[in-house]
Amino acid sequence: MQNKLQEITEKIYREGVSKGNEEAEKIISGARTEAEKIVRKAEKEAKGIIEEANRKSEEMMKNTGSELKLSFRHALNSLKQEIEKTVICRLVEDPVSEIFSDNRFIARLIEITAEKWTPGNDETGMEIHLPEDTINEIENYLTGKTHKILSDGIILRPVKSMEKGFEIHPSGKEYKISVTESDFASYIKELLRPKLVSLLFEKNK
Repeated sequence: MQNKLQEITEKIYREGVSKGNEEAEKIISGARTEAEKIVRKAEKEAKGIIEEANRKSEEMMKNTGSELKLSFRHALNSLKQEIEKTVICRLVEDPVSEIFSDNRFIARLIEITAEKWTPGNDETGMEIHLPEDTINEIENYLTGKTHKILSDGIILRPVKSMEKGFEIHPSGKEYKISVTESDFASYIKELLRPKLVSLLFEKNK
């Protein structure tokens, strides 16, 4: 009886262990399969992330390169404009400002204009507008030269805060002829700019 009981016990134990081993093997196999799925999914996602990162990196480098080229062109154009401005200032603005600060030069221009002035039938004369701080010296010069200039219907009129130079206002007319420092400088600049740009920046062909 005792042997029979032991036999039954051992059989149950063996069957239990065998069954437990089978279950454990199933669990391990399932876990291994699931782990492989997780790894494959993770590898796929990682590959996608890397590809997207590479794409964005290439796109960023491309955009950065384009922006750098654009910024460089803007900086180069700004530098060219500054160089052009500086050179033109030295060539034009400073000398013109010096010339238009010479009241005898302005008076001589007015004298030549008055001598060449030929009023039409409906033009009895003209007004010449001048800065307040220059009119006395210019008027004295013109009066000392000849009374004719200021007696042919030509009136010198002071204008407050007017820039250096003068303006001619024909009597009875709406237009004016401006001979100021900025007008003269602008005219000279327009004449010089194409040649100056060519000399400074265009490549020798």
